[in-house]
Amino acid sequence: MVSRESLEELKNTKAKRIMLQVPEGLKMRIPDIVSILEKEGYEVFSSVEPCFGACDIRDREAKMLGCDAILHIGHSDFGLKTAVPVIYDEWSSDFNPTDILVNNIEKIKFRKIGLLASVQFINSLKIAKMFLDEAGKKAFIGSAGRLSPGQVLGCDYSSARKVAKDVECFLFIGSGKFHSDGLLNTEGKTVFYIDAENNLFSRIEPETEKNEVKRLMRIESARGKKRFAVFVSAKPGQMDHSSAVRIGKFLKSAGKDVIIITADMLTPEKIMGMGLEVIVNTACPRMYDDQKLFGVTVLNAKDAEEI
Repeated sequence: MVSRESLEELKNTKAKRIMLQVPEGLKMRIPDIVSILEKEGYEVFSSVEPCFGACDIRDREAKMLGCDAILHIGHSDFGLKTAVPVIYDEWSSDFNPTDILVNNIEKIKFRKIGLLASVQFINSLKIAKMFLDEAGKKAFIGSAGRLSPGQVLGCDYSSARKVAKDVECFLFIGSGKFHSDGLLNTEGKTVFYIDAENNLFSRIEPETEKNEVKRLMRIESARGKKRFAVFVSAKPGQMDHSSAVRIGKFLKSAGKDVIIITADMLTPEKIMGMGLEVIVNTACPRMYDDQKLFGVTVLNAKDAEEI
């Protein structure tokens, strides 16, 4: 449940008190993980704040609580400088996609396929590639920057872009639809999705033209509105205050009333009663997906520059 490598890294930090951080889908494992860590002699504080990725490190809270290190489960190193050492345990799965592919290969009419996965299922990609190549397909696993070959993040699909010109569709292996939906919005190709947790196979068709129309309608709607807020995340891995200031100045020059707001995580309750009409998001670009919750127009930074 905690890798030997992570336990060894923790030992090397000489930590006595640690903070445990896990993504939402693994919170049911917290008691078991804590039990393992306590048997190793650590005092453990478990963060139950939502954790959306390695951009979302609770290092400031850890330092205030006197923790010597953070054990961060389920994500790979995002390259952040942190107030305390962070041990990243990627929680690799031994999921074998062969059976699902055997039962569904006839549904994949395309020959050239890009293979992608969230970090936990990277090891499954080589198995999928071997099967698809032997089945007469041609599978590609893109490698880009700091990501493992084929890995995607909710905000980084560079591995997909690396092979986009060579493939006709993508096959994604993971859990939940967060990453696969983001992939659709990024490359506009058909995505076949293997849900490793539920052993399900599905096909998702892109709606590129429809999404672009919606985006342009939001921009047009914002042009006729007056009260804007530019949101800056307090999460160190998502904080972009320089863009917020620049966009704020641009919108003011366009005659808008603008305030810059900040929060660890923006929710509708936090802006209730402020009379806002438009929120410009400079944090995680996937906040764009949740705009129905806010009841106001939500734009990403690049959209705001088109007003």
